[in-house]
Amino acid sequence: MSFQVRRVTEARKKHRFPWAKLPLIIGILRPLTGWYRSWKMRKEEEARSSRRTLLLKRFLLVLIAVLCAFLLFAGTVKALVSLHIISMRSLVSLTGTELPKDEQGFTNILLLGQGDAGHDGKDLTDTIMVASFDPANTKSIVLLSLPRDLYFLKSEKMGKGRINSLYRDYKILLKRQGKDDREASLEAMKELGATIGAHLNLPIHHVIKANFTGFEQAVDAIGGIDVIVPEAINDTEYPDENYGYEPFEIPAGPAHLDGKTALKYARSRHTSSDFDRSARQQQIIVAIGEKVQKKGLYKNPTTVTDLLKVFSDNVLMTMTVRELISLAGLAEDMTSDHLITMQLNDRNGLFDSIVEPGGFLYTPPRDQFDGASILLPVSIPEFPVTWKQVETLSSLLFRQRAIFLAHPKIAVLNAGAKSGLARKLGNELIRYGYDVERIENMDVPKANLEAANMGSYVYAKNPEDAMAKNFFSDLLHFPIVTNPVPFIPEGQMEQIVIVLDDYAFQPLQDLLTTP
Repeated sequence: MSFQVRRVTEARKKHRFPWAKLPLIIGILRPLTGWYRSWKMRKEEEARSSRRTLLLKRFLLVLIAVLCAFLLFAGTVKALVSLHIISMRSLVSLTGTELPKDEQGFTNILLLGQGDAGHDGKDLTDTIMVASFDPANTKSIVLLSLPRDLYFLKSEKMGKGRINSLYRDYKILLKRQGKDDREASLEAMKELGATIGAHLNLPIHHVIKANFTGFEQAVDAIGGIDVIVPEAINDTEYPDENYGYEPFEIPAGPAHLDGKTALKYARSRHTSSDFDRSARQQQIIVAIGEKVQKKGLYKNPTTVTDLLKVFSDNVLMTMTVRELISLAGLAEDMTSDHLITMQLNDRNGLFDSIVEPGGFLYTPPRDQFDGASILLPVSIPEFPVTWKQVETLSSLLFRQRAIFLAHPKIAVLNAGAKSGLARKLGNELIRYGYDVERIENMDVPKANLEAANMGSYVYAKNPEDAMAKNFFSDLLHFPIVTNPVPFIPEGQMEQIVIVLDDYAFQPLQDLLTTP
Protein backbone atom coordinates (compact mmCIF):
# COMPACT_ATOMS: atom_id res chain seq x y z
CA MET A 1 0.00 0.00 0.00
CA SER A 2 1.37 3.34 -0.95
CA PHE A 3 0.54 6.66 0.62
CA GLN A 4 1.75 10.20 0.64
CA VAL A 5 2.61 12.48 3.48
CA ARG A 6 1.58 16.09 2.87
CA ARG A 7 3.20 18.72 5.01
CA VAL A 8 1.09 21.51 6.41
CA THR A 9 3.00 24.52 5.48
CA GLU A 10 0.78 27.26 6.89
CA ALA A 11 -1.95 27.75 9.45
CA ARG A 12 -5.60 27.93 8.32
CA LYS A 13 -6.63 31.45 7.45
CA LYS A 14 -9.06 33.19 9.84
CA HIS A 15 -12.41 34.21 8.32
CA ARG A 16 -13.61 37.67 9.20
CA PHE A 17 -17.32 38.61 9.68
CA PRO A 18 -18.61 40.23 6.50
CA TRP A 19 -19.52 43.58 8.07
CA ALA A 20 -20.01 45.13 4.66
CA LYS A 21 -22.86 42.72 3.96
CA LEU A 22 -24.60 43.30 7.34
CA PRO A 23 -27.30 45.67 5.96
CA LEU A 24 -28.17 43.09 3.32
CA ILE A 25 -28.46 40.34 5.96
CA ILE A 26 -30.69 42.51 8.15
CA GLY A 27 -32.87 43.31 5.18
CA ILE A 28 -33.36 39.61 4.52
CA LEU A 29 -34.13 38.76 8.17
CA ARG A 30 -36.48 41.69 8.86
CA PRO A 31 -39.52 40.17 7.05
CA LEU A 32 -38.93 36.87 8.83
CA THR A 33 -38.78 38.62 12.20
CA GLY A 34 -41.97 40.53 11.48
CA TRP A 35 -43.73 37.36 10.39
CA TYR A 36 -42.64 35.58 13.59
CA ARG A 37 -43.79 38.48 15.77
CA SER A 38 -47.16 38.55 14.01
CA TRP A 39 -47.53 34.78 14.36
CA LYS A 40 -46.65 34.92 18.06
CA MET A 41 -49.12 37.72 18.75
CA ARG A 42 -51.83 35.82 16.89
CA LYS A 43 -51.17 32.69 18.92
CA GLU A 44 -51.20 34.67 22.17
CA GLU A 45 -54.50 36.30 21.23
CA GLU A 46 -55.99 32.89 20.40
CA ALA A 47 -54.85 31.63 23.81
CA ARG A 48 -56.38 34.66 25.54
CA SER A 49 -59.64 34.19 23.66
CA SER A 50 -59.74 30.55 24.71
CA ARG A 51 -59.22 31.48 28.35
CA ARG A 52 -61.93 34.15 28.16
CA THR A 53 -64.56 31.62 27.17
CA LEU A 54 -63.88 29.65 30.38
CA LEU A 55 -63.56 32.55 32.81
CA LEU A 56 -66.30 32.80 35.42
CA LYS A 57 -67.89 36.24 35.43
CA ARG A 58 -70.17 36.41 38.43
CA PHE A 59 -69.64 39.81 39.96
CA LEU A 60 -69.55 42.44 37.23
CA LEU A 61 -70.86 45.93 36.65
CA VAL A 62 -73.53 46.67 34.10
CA LEU A 63 -71.03 48.59 32.05
CA ILE A 64 -71.84 47.29 28.60
CA ALA A 65 -75.43 48.47 28.68
CA VAL A 66 -74.58 51.74 30.38
CA LEU A 67 -71.72 52.55 28.02
CA CYS A 68 -73.71 51.79 24.89
CA ALA A 69 -76.76 53.68 26.12
CA PHE A 70 -75.00 56.70 27.60
CA LEU A 71 -72.12 57.38 25.27
CA LEU A 72 -72.24 55.23 22.20
CA PHE A 73 -75.48 55.65 20.32
CA ALA A 74 -75.11 59.31 19.38
CA GLY A 75 -71.71 58.57 17.87
CA THR A 76 -72.98 55.34 16.33
CA VAL A 77 -75.64 57.22 14.40
CA LYS A 78 -73.00 59.60 13.04
CA ALA A 79 -70.75 56.72 12.08
CA LEU A 80 -73.52 54.76 10.35
CA VAL A 81 -74.64 57.80 8.40
CA SER A 82 -71.10 58.64 7.32
CA LEU A 83 -70.58 55.06 6.16
CA HIS A 84 -73.89 55.14 4.24
CA ILE A 85 -75.11 52.17 6.24
CA ILE A 86 -78.24 54.01 7.30
CA SER A 87 -80.09 56.80 5.52
CA MET A 88 -81.13 60.05 7.14
CA ARG A 89 -84.77 59.15 6.52
CA SER A 90 -84.32 55.90 8.43
CA LEU A 91 -82.47 57.78 11.16
CA VAL A 92 -85.32 60.24 11.63
CA SER A 93 -87.80 57.39 11.90
CA LEU A 94 -85.77 55.95 14.79
CA THR A 95 -85.40 59.13 16.85
CA GLY A 96 -87.68 61.47 18.71
CA THR A 97 -89.28 59.10 21.23
CA GLU A 98 -89.84 60.83 24.54
CA LEU A 99 -88.49 59.05 27.58
CA PRO A 100 -90.73 58.45 30.60
CA LYS A 101 -90.07 60.85 33.49
CA ASP A 102 -91.11 61.31 37.10
CA GLU A 103 -92.67 64.47 38.50
CA GLN A 104 -89.29 66.22 38.60
CA GLY A 105 -88.36 65.34 35.03
CA PHE A 106 -85.95 62.53 35.96
CA THR A 107 -85.66 59.23 34.07
CA ASN A 108 -84.80 56.36 36.44
CA ILE A 109 -83.34 53.09 35.20
CA LEU A 110 -82.43 49.89 37.05
CA LEU A 111 -79.14 48.38 35.86
CA LEU A 112 -78.54 44.67 36.46
CA GLY A 113 -75.52 42.43 35.90
CA GLN A 114 -75.70 38.65 36.04
CA GLY A 115 -73.51 35.56 35.69
CA ASP A 116 -73.16 33.81 32.35
CA ALA A 117 -74.84 30.59 31.22
CA GLY A 118 -71.91 28.40 32.26
CA HIS A 119 -71.91 29.52 35.89
CA ASP A 120 -73.78 27.96 38.77
CA GLY A 121 -74.95 31.45 39.71
CA LYS A 122 -76.75 32.01 36.40
CA ASP A 123 -79.56 34.58 36.70
CA LEU A 124 -78.33 35.86 40.07
CA THR A 125 -78.21 39.64 39.70
CA ASP A 126 -75.08 40.31 41.72
CA THR A 127 -74.70 43.84 40.36
CA ILE A 128 -77.65 46.13 41.08
CA MET A 129 -77.54 49.88 40.42
CA VAL A 130 -80.20 52.56 40.12
CA ALA A 131 -79.30 55.29 37.60
CA SER A 132 -81.26 58.55 37.57
CA PHE A 133 -80.89 61.10 34.76
CA ASP A 134 -81.67 64.80 35.09
CA PRO A 135 -81.27 66.21 31.56
CA ALA A 136 -82.93 69.58 32.14
CA ASN A 137 -81.68 71.22 35.34
CA THR A 138 -78.43 69.76 36.70
CA LYS A 139 -77.57 67.64 33.61
CA SER A 140 -76.42 64.93 35.97
CA ILE A 141 -76.57 61.19 36.57
CA VAL A 142 -76.93 59.63 40.04
CA LEU A 143 -75.78 56.03 40.56
CA LEU A 144 -76.84 54.18 43.73
CA SER A 145 -75.47 50.65 44.19
CA LEU A 146 -77.42 48.10 46.23
CA PRO A 147 -75.49 45.16 47.78
CA ARG A 148 -76.42 41.65 46.71
CA ASP A 149 -77.16 40.55 50.31
CA LEU A 150 -79.77 43.26 50.89
CA TYR A 151 -82.88 41.42 52.06
CA PHE A 152 -86.52 42.20 51.33
CA LEU A 153 -88.84 40.92 54.05
CA LYS A 154 -91.79 41.21 51.67
CA SER A 155 -92.76 42.38 48.21
CA GLU A 156 -95.97 42.57 46.25
CA LYS A 157 -95.31 39.66 43.86
CA MET A 158 -91.77 38.39 44.39
CA GLY A 159 -92.07 37.23 47.99
CA LYS A 160 -89.11 37.69 50.31
CA GLY A 161 -85.40 37.05 49.90
CA ARG A 162 -82.04 38.49 48.93
CA ILE A 163 -82.19 41.13 46.27
CA ASN A 164 -79.81 39.19 44.01
CA SER A 165 -82.08 36.12 43.86
CA LEU A 166 -85.50 37.75 43.40
CA TYR A 167 -85.17 38.05 39.62
CA ARG A 168 -84.03 34.44 39.23
CA ASP A 169 -86.73 32.97 41.46
CA TYR A 170 -89.53 34.99 39.86
CA LYS A 171 -88.29 34.12 36.38
CA ILE A 172 -88.40 30.41 37.27
CA LEU A 173 -91.97 30.83 38.52
CA LEU A 174 -93.02 32.57 35.30
CA LYS A 175 -91.46 29.86 33.14
CA ARG A 176 -93.34 27.22 35.11
CA GLN A 177 -96.50 29.13 34.23
CA GLY A 178 -95.72 28.65 30.53
CA LYS A 179 -93.82 31.80 29.53
CA ASP A 180 -90.77 31.43 27.30
CA ASP A 181 -87.32 32.48 28.52
CA ARG A 182 -87.27 35.97 27.02
CA GLU A 183 -90.81 36.82 28.07
CA ALA A 184 -90.18 35.54 31.61
CA SER A 185 -86.92 37.49 31.79
CA LEU A 186 -88.50 40.78 30.76
CA GLU A 187 -91.44 40.42 33.14
CA ALA A 188 -89.13 39.47 36.03
CA MET A 189 -86.93 42.49 35.26
CA LYS A 190 -89.94 44.81 35.32
CA GLU A 191 -91.19 43.38 38.61
CA LEU A 192 -87.78 43.68 40.24
CA GLY A 193 -87.67 47.30 39.10
CA ALA A 194 -91.10 47.93 40.62
CA THR A 195 -90.06 46.24 43.89
CA ILE A 196 -86.84 48.23 44.26
CA GLY A 197 -88.63 51.43 43.26
CA ALA A 198 -91.26 50.86 45.94
CA HIS A 199 -88.60 50.42 48.64
CA LEU A 200 -86.71 53.55 47.51
CA ASN A 201 -89.91 55.58 46.95
CA LEU A 202 -88.60 56.21 43.44
CA PRO A 203 -90.39 55.23 40.22
CA ILE A 204 -88.26 52.92 38.02
CA HIS A 205 -89.09 53.52 34.37
CA HIS A 206 -86.94 50.89 32.66
CA VAL A 207 -84.57 48.00 33.40
CA ILE A 208 -81.37 47.09 31.52
CA LYS A 209 -79.73 43.72 32.21
CA ALA A 210 -76.32 42.70 30.91
CA ASN A 211 -74.73 39.27 30.55
CA PHE A 212 -71.06 39.92 31.09
CA THR A 213 -69.41 37.39 28.81
CA GLY A 214 -68.45 40.33 26.60
CA PHE A 215 -67.01 42.51 29.34
CA GLU A 216 -63.36 41.92 28.54
CA GLN A 217 -63.91 42.50 24.84
CA ALA A 218 -65.75 45.77 25.55
CA VAL A 219 -62.89 47.15 27.64
CA ASP A 220 -60.28 45.93 25.16
CA ALA A 221 -62.24 47.48 22.30
CA ILE A 222 -61.61 50.96 23.72
CA GLY A 223 -57.95 50.26 24.45
CA GLY A 224 -58.30 49.64 28.19
CA ILE A 225 -58.98 52.13 30.97
CA ASP A 226 -56.99 54.19 33.48
CA VAL A 227 -57.95 54.22 37.16
CA ILE A 228 -56.48 55.16 40.52
CA VAL A 229 -56.51 52.05 42.71
CA PRO A 230 -57.35 53.35 46.23
CA GLU A 231 -56.01 50.35 48.14
CA ALA A 232 -53.78 47.45 47.12
CA ILE A 233 -55.61 44.19 46.37
CA ASN A 234 -54.00 40.83 47.17
CA ASP A 235 -56.69 38.25 46.45
CA THR A 236 -55.44 34.67 46.78
CA GLU A 237 -58.87 33.17 46.01
CA TYR A 238 -59.80 34.70 42.68
CA PRO A 239 -61.68 32.07 40.57
CA ASP A 240 -59.59 30.61 37.75
CA GLU A 241 -60.73 28.87 34.56
CA ASN A 242 -60.83 25.40 36.15
CA TYR A 243 -63.17 26.00 39.10
CA GLY A 244 -60.18 26.59 41.35
CA TYR A 245 -58.35 29.70 42.47
CA GLU A 246 -55.52 31.89 41.30
CA PRO A 247 -53.89 34.95 42.90
CA PHE A 248 -54.81 38.45 41.78
CA GLU A 249 -52.68 41.37 42.91
CA ILE A 250 -52.77 45.04 42.02
CA PRO A 251 -50.90 47.78 43.90
CA ALA A 252 -52.41 51.05 45.03
CA GLY A 253 -51.96 54.00 42.70
CA PRO A 254 -52.41 54.74 38.99
CA ALA A 255 -53.08 51.68 36.82
CA HIS A 256 -53.93 50.94 33.19
CA LEU A 257 -56.31 47.99 32.98
CA ASP A 258 -56.98 45.81 29.98
CA GLY A 259 -60.22 43.85 29.77
CA LYS A 260 -59.04 40.84 31.73
CA THR A 261 -57.53 42.91 34.53
CA ALA A 262 -60.55 45.22 34.68
CA LEU A 263 -62.78 42.18 35.08
CA LYS A 264 -60.69 40.93 38.00
CA TYR A 265 -60.64 44.41 39.52
CA ALA A 266 -64.44 44.51 39.34
CA ARG A 267 -64.95 40.97 40.70
CA SER A 268 -62.32 40.60 43.44
CA ARG A 269 -63.77 40.60 46.94
CA HIS A 270 -61.72 38.33 49.22
CA THR A 271 -59.46 41.11 50.53
CA SER A 272 -62.20 43.74 50.46
CA SER A 273 -65.95 43.97 50.98
CA ASP A 274 -68.92 43.83 48.63
CA PHE A 275 -69.29 47.56 49.24
CA ASP A 276 -65.71 48.23 48.11
CA ARG A 277 -66.41 46.16 45.01
CA SER A 278 -69.51 48.23 44.24
CA ALA A 279 -67.38 51.37 44.51
CA ARG A 280 -64.82 49.87 42.08
CA GLN A 281 -67.57 49.02 39.61
CA GLN A 282 -68.81 52.60 39.70
CA GLN A 283 -65.20 53.78 39.31
CA ILE A 284 -64.84 51.67 36.16
CA ILE A 285 -68.05 53.14 34.73
CA VAL A 286 -66.61 56.63 35.21
CA ALA A 287 -63.24 55.61 33.74
CA ILE A 288 -64.77 54.10 30.61
CA GLY A 289 -67.10 57.04 30.13
CA GLU A 290 -64.15 59.45 30.36
CA LYS A 291 -62.09 57.35 27.95
CA VAL A 292 -64.85 57.18 25.36
CA GLN A 293 -65.65 60.89 25.57
CA LYS A 294 -62.13 62.32 25.80
CA LYS A 295 -60.75 60.14 23.02
CA GLY A 296 -63.86 60.55 20.86
CA LEU A 297 -64.09 56.77 20.52
CA TYR A 298 -67.84 56.89 19.98
CA LYS A 299 -67.06 58.49 16.60
CA ASN A 300 -64.71 55.68 15.57
CA PRO A 301 -66.57 53.25 13.25
CA THR A 302 -64.43 50.27 14.28
CA THR A 303 -64.96 50.88 18.00
CA VAL A 304 -68.64 51.50 17.43
CA THR A 305 -69.04 48.26 15.48
CA ASP A 306 -67.19 46.21 18.12
CA LEU A 307 -69.19 47.62 21.00
CA LEU A 308 -72.50 47.31 19.20
CA LYS A 309 -71.77 43.62 18.68
CA VAL A 310 -71.04 43.24 22.40
CA PHE A 311 -74.23 45.13 23.21
CA SER A 312 -76.48 43.09 20.92
CA ASP A 313 -75.09 39.76 22.19
CA ASN A 314 -75.19 40.49 25.91
CA VAL A 315 -77.90 43.02 26.81
CA LEU A 316 -81.63 42.66 27.46
CA MET A 317 -83.75 45.75 28.18
CA THR A 318 -87.35 46.78 28.70
CA MET A 319 -86.93 49.94 26.63
CA THR A 320 -87.16 50.27 22.86
CA VAL A 321 -84.25 51.13 20.60
CA ARG A 322 -85.84 54.52 19.97
CA GLU A 323 -85.91 55.18 23.72
CA LEU A 324 -82.32 54.00 24.01
CA ILE A 325 -81.23 56.47 21.34
CA SER A 326 -83.11 59.23 23.18
CA LEU A 327 -81.37 58.22 26.40
CA ALA A 328 -77.99 58.44 24.70
CA GLY A 329 -78.91 61.85 23.32
CA LEU A 330 -79.65 63.31 26.74
CA ALA A 331 -76.62 61.64 28.31
CA GLU A 332 -74.11 62.78 25.68
CA ASP A 333 -73.48 66.14 27.39
CA MET A 334 -73.24 64.70 30.90
CA THR A 335 -69.60 64.59 32.02
CA SER A 336 -68.01 62.68 34.90
CA ASP A 337 -68.02 65.75 37.16
CA HIS A 338 -71.82 65.59 36.99
CA LEU A 339 -71.91 61.94 38.05
CA ILE A 340 -72.90 61.30 41.69
CA THR A 341 -72.19 57.84 43.11
CA MET A 342 -73.08 56.15 46.39
CA GLN A 343 -73.35 52.61 47.74
CA LEU A 344 -75.68 51.36 50.47
CA ASN A 345 -73.45 49.71 53.09
CA ASP A 346 -73.20 48.67 56.76
CA ARG A 347 -70.67 51.30 57.89
CA ASN A 348 -73.25 53.01 60.04
CA GLY A 349 -71.27 53.88 63.19
CA LEU A 350 -73.66 51.99 65.47
CA PHE A 351 -71.17 49.43 66.71
CA ASP A 352 -67.85 51.18 66.00
CA SER A 353 -66.58 54.59 64.91
CA ILE A 354 -66.65 53.83 61.18
CA VAL A 355 -69.21 55.98 59.38
CA GLU A 356 -69.42 56.29 55.60
CA PRO A 357 -71.85 57.72 53.06
CA GLY A 358 -74.67 55.23 52.50
CA GLY A 359 -74.21 53.58 55.92
CA PHE A 360 -77.84 52.59 56.48
CA LEU A 361 -77.61 48.79 56.67
CA TYR A 362 -76.75 46.21 59.35
CA THR A 363 -76.33 42.45 59.62
CA PRO A 364 -78.97 40.81 61.85
CA PRO A 365 -78.23 37.60 63.80
CA ARG A 366 -77.92 34.65 61.43
CA ASP A 367 -80.12 32.38 63.48
CA GLN A 368 -83.07 34.61 62.59
CA PHE A 369 -82.60 33.78 58.89
CA ASP A 370 -81.67 30.08 58.88
CA GLY A 371 -77.97 30.78 59.23
CA ALA A 372 -77.79 33.13 56.23
CA SER A 373 -75.82 36.37 56.34
CA ILE A 374 -78.04 39.16 55.05
CA LEU A 375 -78.38 42.94 55.28
CA LEU A 376 -81.39 44.90 56.53
CA PRO A 377 -82.01 48.65 56.76
CA VAL A 378 -81.23 50.35 60.07
CA SER A 379 -84.58 51.43 61.50
CA ILE A 380 -85.59 54.19 63.91
CA PRO A 381 -87.18 52.88 66.08
CA GLU A 382 -85.37 49.55 65.87
CA PHE A 383 -88.53 47.50 65.37
CA PRO A 384 -90.34 46.94 63.12
CA VAL A 385 -87.85 47.04 60.25
CA THR A 386 -88.64 49.97 57.96
CA TRP A 387 -87.02 51.58 54.95
CA LYS A 388 -87.67 55.11 56.18
CA GLN A 389 -83.99 56.14 56.39
CA VAL A 390 -83.23 54.64 52.98
CA GLU A 391 -86.24 56.48 51.55
CA THR A 392 -84.90 59.70 53.08
CA LEU A 393 -81.52 59.07 51.46
CA SER A 394 -83.26 58.39 48.15
CA SER A 395 -85.21 61.64 48.40
CA LEU A 396 -82.11 63.71 49.14
CA LEU A 397 -79.76 61.93 46.73
CA PHE A 398 -82.03 61.81 43.69
CA ARG A 399 -84.40 64.73 44.15
CA GLN A 400 -82.05 67.27 45.74
CA ARG A 401 -78.88 66.34 43.89
CA ALA A 402 -77.74 69.93 43.27
CA ILE A 403 -76.27 70.08 46.79
CA PHE A 404 -74.12 67.01 46.08
CA LEU A 405 -72.86 68.56 42.85
CA ALA A 406 -71.89 71.73 44.74
CA HIS A 407 -69.63 69.76 47.16
CA PRO A 408 -69.86 72.22 50.09
CA LYS A 409 -67.42 71.70 52.95
CA ILE A 410 -69.10 71.57 56.36
CA ALA A 411 -67.98 72.22 59.92
CA VAL A 412 -70.20 71.20 62.85
CA LEU A 413 -69.28 73.10 66.01
CA ASN A 414 -70.69 72.51 69.48
CA ALA A 415 -70.87 75.83 71.24
CA GLY A 416 -73.10 74.97 74.16
CA ALA A 417 -75.21 71.92 73.30
CA LYS A 418 -75.05 68.62 75.20
CA SER A 419 -71.72 66.82 74.83
CA GLY A 420 -71.60 64.41 71.87
CA LEU A 421 -74.36 66.03 69.85
CA ALA A 422 -71.97 67.65 67.36
CA ARG A 423 -70.51 64.22 66.62
CA LYS A 424 -73.96 62.71 66.33
CA LEU A 425 -75.18 65.34 63.87
CA GLY A 426 -71.90 65.24 61.93
CA ASN A 427 -72.11 61.46 61.52
CA GLU A 428 -75.74 61.77 60.43
CA LEU A 429 -74.76 64.22 57.68
CA ILE A 430 -71.85 61.98 56.62
CA ARG A 431 -74.13 58.95 56.24
CA TYR A 432 -76.31 60.96 53.88
CA GLY A 433 -73.29 61.80 51.76
CA TYR A 434 -72.43 65.35 52.83
CA ASP A 435 -68.79 66.39 53.15
CA VAL A 436 -68.26 67.06 56.86
CA GLU A 437 -64.62 68.10 57.30
CA ARG A 438 -64.65 69.18 60.93
CA ILE A 439 -66.56 68.21 64.08
CA GLU A 440 -65.43 70.04 67.21
CA ASN A 441 -66.44 71.20 70.66
CA MET A 442 -65.89 74.93 71.08
CA ASP A 443 -64.47 76.19 74.36
CA VAL A 444 -66.73 79.19 74.73
CA PRO A 445 -67.37 80.93 78.07
CA LYS A 446 -70.99 80.59 79.13
CA ALA A 447 -71.25 84.34 79.54
CA ASN A 448 -70.37 84.79 75.86
CA LEU A 449 -73.09 82.34 74.85
CA GLU A 450 -75.67 84.06 76.98
CA ALA A 451 -74.63 87.45 75.61
CA ALA A 452 -74.89 86.20 72.02
CA ASN A 453 -78.35 84.70 72.63
CA MET A 454 -78.42 83.31 69.09
CA GLY A 455 -79.23 79.62 69.51
CA SER A 456 -78.18 77.08 66.88
CA TYR A 457 -77.62 78.54 63.43
CA VAL A 458 -76.04 78.18 59.98
CA TYR A 459 -73.42 80.56 58.65
CA ALA A 460 -71.50 80.78 55.37
CA LYS A 461 -68.96 83.44 54.51
CA ASN A 462 -68.49 82.70 50.81
CA PRO A 463 -71.21 83.97 48.44
CA GLU A 464 -70.93 80.80 46.33
CA ASP A 465 -72.15 78.80 49.35
CA ALA A 466 -75.49 80.62 49.46
CA MET A 467 -77.40 77.68 47.96
CA ALA A 468 -75.87 75.21 50.41
CA LYS A 469 -76.44 77.57 53.34
CA ASN A 470 -80.13 77.80 52.50
CA PHE A 471 -80.36 74.04 52.01
CA PHE A 472 -78.97 73.15 55.45
CA SER A 473 -81.01 75.87 57.09
CA ASP A 474 -84.18 74.34 55.64
CA LEU A 475 -83.07 70.77 56.35
CA LEU A 476 -82.16 71.30 60.02
CA HIS A 477 -84.66 74.08 60.73
CA PHE A 478 -81.83 76.37 61.85
CA PRO A 479 -81.86 80.11 61.15
CA ILE A 480 -79.22 81.73 58.93
CA VAL A 481 -77.03 84.43 60.45
CA THR A 482 -75.02 86.98 58.51
CA ASN A 483 -72.96 88.20 61.44
CA PRO A 484 -71.65 85.25 63.49
CA VAL A 485 -70.43 85.76 67.03
CA PRO A 486 -66.64 86.12 67.19
CA PHE A 487 -65.87 82.71 68.73
CA ILE A 488 -65.93 80.94 65.35
CA PRO A 489 -62.27 80.44 64.31
CA GLU A 490 -61.32 82.35 61.18
CA GLY A 491 -60.05 79.17 59.48
CA GLN A 492 -63.48 77.58 59.76
CA MET A 493 -65.34 80.49 58.24
CA GLU A 494 -64.42 79.22 54.78
CA GLN A 495 -66.86 76.35 55.30
CA ILE A 496 -70.57 75.96 55.87
CA VAL A 497 -70.59 76.39 59.66
CA ILE A 498 -73.32 74.77 61.73
CA VAL A 499 -73.15 76.02 65.31
CA LEU A 500 -75.02 74.14 68.01
CA ASP A 501 -76.28 75.87 71.14
CA ASP A 502 -79.77 74.88 72.24
CA TYR A 503 -79.74 71.81 69.98
CA ALA A 504 -81.67 68.57 70.51
CA PHE A 505 -80.80 65.88 67.96
CA GLN A 506 -83.42 64.69 65.48
CA PRO A 507 -82.69 62.16 62.70
CA LEU A 508 -83.09 63.49 59.19
CA GLN A 509 -85.85 60.98 58.52
CA ASP A 510 -87.99 62.96 60.96
CA LEU A 511 -86.94 66.36 59.64
CA LEU A 512 -87.42 65.74 55.95
CA THR A 513 -90.83 65.65 54.36
CA THR A 514 -90.55 63.16 51.52
CA PRO A 515 -92.35 64.43 48.41
